[in-house]
Amino acid sequence: MTTSLRFVGAMALLASLIAASPLGAATGAVFEDLNGNGVRDPGEPGIPGVEVSNGEEVVLTDASGSYWIADRAKGFVFVIKPRGWASPAGAGGLPKFYAPAGGPADFPLRRTEEPDRLRAMVLTDPQPSSPTEVDYLSRGLFERLGRRTDLQFGVTLGDVVYDRQDLFGAVNAVLGHAGIPWHALPGNHDLSLGTPDEASAVAAFEREYGPSTYAFHVGPALFIALDDVRPLGGPRYTGGLTQEQFAFIGNVLRGSADGEWVVVMMHIPLFSPDPSGAEAFRSADRLRLFSLLKARSRALILSGHTHYQRHVFHGKDDGWEGRLPLHEYNAAAASGGFWGGPRDAEGIPAATMWDGAPPGYAVLRLDGDTATMDYFPARLPAGDQLSVHAPRAVAPRQGYVSFYANVFNGHDGWTVEARVDDRAWGPMRRILGWDPTYAEAFLAQDTAARPATGPRLPDPVICYHLWRGMLPADLPVGGHVLQVRATDPSGAPHVAEAAFQVAQP
Repeated sequence: MTTSLRFVGAMALLASLIAASPLGAATGAVFEDLNGNGVRDPGEPGIPGVEVSNGEEVVLTDASGSYWIADRAKGFVFVIKPRGWASPAGAGGLPKFYAPAGGPADFPLRRTEEPDRLRAMVLTDPQPSSPTEVDYLSRGLFERLGRRTDLQFGVTLGDVVYDRQDLFGAVNAVLGHAGIPWHALPGNHDLSLGTPDEASAVAAFEREYGPSTYAFHVGPALFIALDDVRPLGGPRYTGGLTQEQFAFIGNVLRGSADGEWVVVMMHIPLFSPDPSGAEAFRSADRLRLFSLLKARSRALILSGHTHYQRHVFHGKDDGWEGRLPLHEYNAAAASGGFWGGPRDAEGIPAATMWDGAPPGYAVLRLDGDTATMDYFPARLPAGDQLSVHAPRAVAPRQGYVSFYANVFNGHDGWTVEARVDDRAWGPMRRILGWDPTYAEAFLAQDTAARPATGPRLPDPVICYHLWRGMLPADLPVGGHVLQVRATDPSGAPHVAEAAFQVAQP
C-alpha cells in the first residue's frame, strides 16, 4: 500500500471515528526534534505519514505532521515509531513515545540509522522479589554484558518483577546498563491481579512504562507488544487478547508493507506449556491471531513465562494456515529457576531452569528471510550451548547404557551426534524427559542434612531439547572420552565432552 493511499484511508477512518466518539479527540503533532530537547521549537518541522494510535485505532499524521484521533478514556495516545527515527529515551533507556489520554500531545522524533540486518536483545522474567535479587540480575548478567552498541534495542517479555511493583525502577536501572532503547510488556507478576478490573490490574505497570499494548518499526521489522494476561479474579489469570487488541493488530498490519517482518511479543505463550495439553492461552484468541498473521511471509512470535526454553513451529494441527510454519520462540528466563539453587563464589545462585538449561538471554537476528535466536547463558562462555550427562563408569560388554545431551537452544532443526574417542560420529535421538543432571541436583536437595540458603531449585519439568544416545558395548577396559556435537541450523557446531571409565565391577 502506498503512503498516499494509506493516508487517504486513515483520514476517512479518522473522520468516522471522531464523529462517532463521545470522548472527543486527541490532537497534536509528530515533529523532528532537531536539537534533541524534546520540545518543539520554531523551525522544527512536522513529520508527515507517521502512525499515531490510541491502542485501538491508528491514524497517519498529515502533511504538517499533525494528527487527530479519538480519545479513549483512561488510556494513552502514542506514536508508532517509524523506521529511521528514534523516540527520546528516559531513565533506563525507556522510550518516551506516549502521552496520557485527555489532552493535546506532541511527539518528538530524531533521525537515526537502522540497518537491514537487525540485532535485538530478548530478555524475559528477570522477576526479582527483593533488592538482593535485583543485585543478582545486575552482577550475574548485566555487568558482564557492558554497553551493547551492536544491538538496536532490548525488550523484557514480562514478569519484570515478582509481585514487587516498587522494584520496577531498580530493574530499569540495571537494564539501562546496556545503553540501548529498552521496551517492556507486562507479565502476570507485574499486575495487581486482585483488583476488580483489567485497567486497575495493569495501572501500576502503565504508570512506569506507558501503554501495555503498542508497536514500533525498527529496521526490517514491525514489532507488536501485547499484554496477553487476562485476569480472572483473585490471583487467577489466563492468556488471551481483547477485542481492542485485535482491532489494533489489524490496523497496524494494514499499514505494514507485505515484505516487512512482523514480530509479535507477549508474555504467556500460545502453545500448551506441558505435554498434558492444558490450555494456557485461549484457543479462540490464538486462532484469531493466526488469521491476522497468516498472509505474512515473515512472521515470528516471542514469548516468556515458562522458565524454560523452547522453540515451537506452529502448523496445520495448531490451526496455523500460513504457507510456512509459524516460529514461536519461548525465551529462557533471566531469573532461571526463580533465583534458586546453590551459590557460586560471588554469592549468585545457579538458578538453573527446571529443564536443566542455565538462565540467560537471547539475541534476535533478522537477516533477509531468516530469523535466528542466539542464546547466551548467563555466567558461562557464549560457546557453552550444551551439557552432557554420562555415567562415570560402566562394566565391560554392558549394553543399553544411555547418555544424554541437553542442547539448550535446540530443536528439530539441529543435528546432534556423538562419538567415543576417535570412532565415527553417530546420530542421537531427541526425546522428551527430565534432564538427568538437573534431576540429580534437584533430588540432592532432599537428602542434604541441612537446607541450602535461599530458594530451592524447582521441580524438574519436561525438557524439549534433550537428546539420548547409547554407549558402545565393545569398549576396552580403561578411560574413554564421550564427545557430543550439536550443529545449529546455520551450520555452526558446538561440542561438549565427558570422560568415563570402562572398569571391572
